[in-house]
Amino acid sequence: SVSGNEYDINKANNNAEASITVSKAADLAVTKLVNATSPNYGDLVKWTVTVKNNGPDIANDIVITDVLPSGLIIKSTTGNYANSKWTIGSLNVGQSKSFEIVTSVNKTGSLTNKVSVVGKEYDYNLANNNASRSISVPKAADLAVTKMANNTAPNYHDLVKWTVTVKNNGPDAASGVKVSDVLPSGLVYQSSSASVGSYSNGVWTVGNLAKGASASLNIVCKVNKTGSIKNTASVSGNEYDINKANNNAEA
Repeated sequence: SVSGNEYDINKANNNAEASITVSKAADLAVTKLVNATSPNYGDLVKWTVTVKNNGPDIANDIVITDVLPSGLIIKSTTGNYANSKWTIGSLNVGQSKSFEIVTSVNKTGSLTNKVSVVGKEYDYNLANNNASRSISVPKAADLAVTKMANNTAPNYHDLVKWTVTVKNNGPDAASGVKVSDVLPSGLVYQSSSASVGSYSNGVWTVGNLAKGASASLNIVCKVNKTGSIKNTASVSGNEYDINKANNNAEA
């Protein structure tokens, strides 16, 4: 509206107006949590995704995208999760919904899981539409040991050769590999030879073993006892061993 000191001869144009139409808006915010930040290879990890509508209007046609990185294998989910997406529908102002994904860890190193959310309404704060969490998986190596004798029915005072083989099934290189093979009563040490490392005082020090690599040790003994004689070997390394069931062998 306008006015002045003088007489205004046409007050019909002293007022004017204009309108704007503000589209509905909804601030969608997504967060992500993980129940274990340093799991081991093969462990199960639970990821929790929460989306909230901060308003000012109802949010519709909400879609959360959560594409799992390489190294995470889905075991179970909650909600309508398909093709890496949750289709939620609507959220009232102030309302939240949470969803879970349980995955097995199939890779070592750093793994980052990212999530994003979109809706039908105008989102005036895009800074909270994305979230991520990372896990750090220590190196792992599945060390497997086997043992065999060249003669399972020797005579007293015969020589028997025991062959111990250790293999690294991965997924990473193994370091500090040692095999314990303490000879039982009734076996008298004669000699030994190893493809790598050395054997002394009942311990075969292998050292490093690449993924997929194997090493072998031969121990020659003199039989100094009758009856059943059992020889046992066990392997260990610096890395997390994902399968300890094959860490021991006997013949």
